[in-house]
Amino acid sequence: MIVTPSEMRVLEQAAITQEGVPSLRLMENAGMAVVKHYLDSLSKNANGLEKPVLILCGKGNNAGDGMVVARELHTRQVPVHTAFCMGRDFTGDAETEYQRLMASQAPTFDLAEPSSMRSDYSVVMDALLGTGANKSLPKKIDQLLHTVNALPARKIAIDIPTGIHPETGALISEYPFQADETLTFHRAKTGLYLSPGRFFCGEVIVLPIGIAESEKEGSRIIIDDRAIRAFFPKRIPWGHKGSFGKMGILGGSVWYRGAPVLSARAAFNAGCGLVYAFIPSFQDGERPVPFNPETIVRLIPSEDGFISMRQIGQVTTEIKEMNVLLIGPGLGRQEETMALVRAIVDQARLPIVIDADGLYAFRGATDLLTSRKGSGPLILTPHMGEFATLLNQPVKEVETDALSKAESFARKNHCTLVLKGATTLIVSPDGTVYFNLTGNSGLAVGGSGDILAGLISGFLPAVLEAPERAAALGVYAMGKAAERYAIKRWEGSLTPSAVLKILPFVLKEFEPK
Repeated sequence: MIVTPSEMRVLEQAAITQEGVPSLRLMENAGMAVVKHYLDSLSKNANGLEKPVLILCGKGNNAGDGMVVARELHTRQVPVHTAFCMGRDFTGDAETEYQRLMASQAPTFDLAEPSSMRSDYSVVMDALLGTGANKSLPKKIDQLLHTVNALPARKIAIDIPTGIHPETGALISEYPFQADETLTFHRAKTGLYLSPGRFFCGEVIVLPIGIAESEKEGSRIIIDDRAIRAFFPKRIPWGHKGSFGKMGILGGSVWYRGAPVLSARAAFNAGCGLVYAFIPSFQDGERPVPFNPETIVRLIPSEDGFISMRQIGQVTTEIKEMNVLLIGPGLGRQEETMALVRAIVDQARLPIVIDADGLYAFRGATDLLTSRKGSGPLILTPHMGEFATLLNQPVKEVETDALSKAESFARKNHCTLVLKGATTLIVSPDGTVYFNLTGNSGLAVGGSGDILAGLISGFLPAVLEAPERAAALGVYAMGKAAERYAIKRWEGSLTPSAVLKILPFVLKEFEPK
């Protein structure tokens, strides 16, 4: 389960006021959990005992956690130095822990100038600011982080690396603390898994600190192998092609002829029984990009190489027999084409996946999604730029609060939103959010979105009661395929066609036994 920092504060306050756990006890528990984890890691690797641990303490409760760690390591005869980087003027529980640390006679010093710091530490622990820091950091702290990151020491962040916005994952420092591990408490925080912050966190480990479990903590979940196995549809041994779904793709144009081809191939990889491609005919003498022979291609007469409202009659007739319709791959953004998309989405009574150009039909007009007369689940698969277009907001504004905007969008528009990125968010209408952490930069290439849309659409007929499962299956499997490719090859060489070749082997690993 993942929470925002403000939600975590509510949980802590409930533990204090309703469960009677003193706030100082929570701080002690947090520090002791870090000590236990650190000592357990040393028992597996004796290296590091001969060199001291450096704990960087700033202000507030995060510094208090760090001082507990310093005191307890000292009492266990682990060499430890505590650096006070923002003075020694503490209040509340942090002041209590400061007095306890000083009474223990553990070594401390004031770090006024980062360049004067020793470089022979085995471990550096970051207890500077914690999850309360959400604004740009002072230049002095930036310089300190720059110096610390250059040290050849193991780096452990306590609760969250300094320089990462705890809720959005945005960078609030030029040099965020580059952790090998982040030890966070009770629940992981959203900023630890959102980009670009997640790439500064190393391995995220959640440590218990004595807060009781609650059923009211929301539903933000990291997708993992176990979840995918639970989501994976079982094949009916006596099934026929109709049993596994009939999917239609409304896409392609004179400009983008290959996009629906990739989507169709991906849909077959997802186990879809029948795949239809509804594409425009071309008047320039060129043939469409060849589909795999299994795809049933239906040409929509077109004078300019784009499907438009002039063909709505034929399109409406063609899609009536489909179980799922994918709209958008390579469709183009002609106004007449966008009008067709809006009309189809409004009237169709079947599950619809909208990707790529299809999304532009609802630019600044997402109210059309909520007022549609048709029925069936709706899945939208924008990347950040397309999502900003849907919201009619600047990309930078959306990026700074993407999770909150995605949650609000899915609820308001009664759809499953797949917000693609280094961390892909899958948000269902009930507010459940799945975080996907698979994949690599090799997927940042034209055609990847077409494959993902085809995968999701291909899985959808088998999991119609839970559309977010189709999205999770597609996103996770595609990311895993990219990771497998990069084991022996440079990820920058990855192509969508290579992903298609790897997918069957990845999916086999999650097939129900």
